[in-house]
Amino acid sequence: MGAFDGAFDNLRGDQISSGFWGEHTSTIDWCEKNYVHTPYIAETVNTLTNLPSILLGLYGFYSVLNNGLPKRFAYCYLGLSLIGIGSFGFHMSLRWEWQLMDELPMIYVVSYAAFLILETSPGLEFRYGILGPLVMIAWDVFVTTSYIYLPNPVYHQIAFAIILITTTARTAYLAFKLPPNHPSKVKIGKTMAWGVVTFAVGFGIWNIDNIFCNQLRVIRDAIGPLGVLVEGHAYWHLMTGYGSFLIFTASILLHLCIKVSPDAYTFDEKAIFPVVYSVKSDERRKVKQNSHSD
Repeated sequence: MGAFDGAFDNLRGDQISSGFWGEHTSTIDWCEKNYVHTPYIAETVNTLTNLPSILLGLYGFYSVLNNGLPKRFAYCYLGLSLIGIGSFGFHMSLRWEWQLMDELPMIYVVSYAAFLILETSPGLEFRYGILGPLVMIAWDVFVTTSYIYLPNPVYHQIAFAIILITTTARTAYLAFKLPPNHPSKVKIGKTMAWGVVTFAVGFGIWNIDNIFCNQLRVIRDAIGPLGVLVEGHAYWHLMTGYGSFLIFTASILLHLCIKVSPDAYTFDEKAIFPVVYSVKSDERRKVKQNSHSD
């Protein structure tokens, strides 16, 4: 085993360590008690709360294709579904191979988003040619290889946080640099902000779940079936899935405003699940007139 020696010793000591899928080999076991609701799923609530992310990703993927947007943006949403599928399998089985299917796609999707956010030259041709994709792939291979040989969740979280913060900061900078009278600046800013806040609140709830696990388990036992409402990691799934969807939507519109035209695309910022679509020529003329009058 070598580098894996001791890597799986961080499971919570009071948890069931095996089940329908065999021995638990993941480096993490969460606060939800194992095999409480069914003998076939280790963490039922944490597993099922990945379904909205999977469906949201498929919805976003379909919307990009249906609305005729460049296919490169569809892969962001598809990545969200891929993360949800990996997380579903991870929490269902608590197996190391499924943990990788959860954690590594997080790196890949954000790396891809970082690649796109650097492609801000006018037009849909790639700014750096083949060099951009090669750098992205090299980073993903490095993180994948090093994480397999150093299976420490903290290492994964640091690698993910670095690229996530960098990508978010770059996106916020580009949104801020849009002219004050830009027809999409407000909706991009608001939707992006809601996405980031939703993501951050979900992260906070997840950490509360980790820190106060013992106390929360007492509460869950006391309130019976309603205890599913106090599963903090489940809120992380729901809120980061929705937050990511909003961030992707705002980022796609930002990209298209910079690379194609400021008035060629839009989305309904009042929609619960907004998607980017092209603006008809007569509506584009109205947008131009309104922007000039500001």
